[in-house]
Amino acid sequence: MNTVAAHYDRPLLADALIARLAEHGIDRRSVTLEHLAALDQMHVRGHPATLELADALELPKRAKVLDLGSGIGGPARVLASAYDARVTALDLTPALCEANRALNQLVGLTRRITVLEGDATNLPFENATFDRVVTIHASMNIDRKRTMYREAYRVLKPGGRFGFYDVVAGPAGRPDFPLPWATQAIDSFLVSPSTMSEIAEEVGFRNRMFRDVTNQARNEIVRQQEAAAAGKAAGDPVPLQAGDILMGPKASDKQRNLRRALKEGRIGLTMAVFEKPRS
Repeated sequence: MNTVAAHYDRPLLADALIARLAEHGIDRRSVTLEHLAALDQMHVRGHPATLELADALELPKRAKVLDLGSGIGGPARVLASAYDARVTALDLTPALCEANRALNQLVGLTRRITVLEGDATNLPFENATFDRVVTIHASMNIDRKRTMYREAYRVLKPGGRFGFYDVVAGPAGRPDFPLPWATQAIDSFLVSPSTMSEIAEEVGFRNRMFRDVTNQARNEIVRQQEAAAAGKAAGDPVPLQAGDILMGPKASDKQRNLRRALKEGRIGLTMAVFEKPRS
């Protein structure tokens, strides 16, 4: 197992997530997509950001979608359930793939989502297979971004679209580690937004949308902190979440460094959609 896969590896991850649901009175036989949305969106701004990217992609009916770096499958389940897509969810980490399959089974989506263990820079698919390719908070772990983008281009049908929502390098220098996607700097490969756009266009994509969504991320983090403080002061139950499970024993350090890096401009967030020309 390489260091990136090891960073995300969590033994019995699905069991831990199901146990967390049970702690909040949610039996595995009654789990819904709404319950999972509090746990399975492993990216800044979570479910709302997934919907924004999906809407920007303008998915055709019953679209064939490839999700690169699918994690435990939160975005894949949104695409399959809310947009009637047929999703192939690919991830490098066996434990995440196993949890993805288990959660899909809980909510009856195994026929719409196929989970595969694999490398985003060496895709096991024929040319022109998919209508859409998406990746959310995954390329930060991928050094060979040009190869990744080229592979996305290859497996897309002409007129297909490649959408991503990723952490990018900010202007204020390198962030402190650990972070949610990397325990150490050697596993973090942030590039600037302009570099991402240049790479996509170099491999043949046409730019349809390119947004800096850093401020939205900062605002959401502030909102979450204020809500948590208000809830604690009022004696409310701890909200359903799984950051400690997904990020492991250094979860609080990772989250603190993420907040600081966003505040100081050491990282940013970009959402983009590119299109493969029809000819």
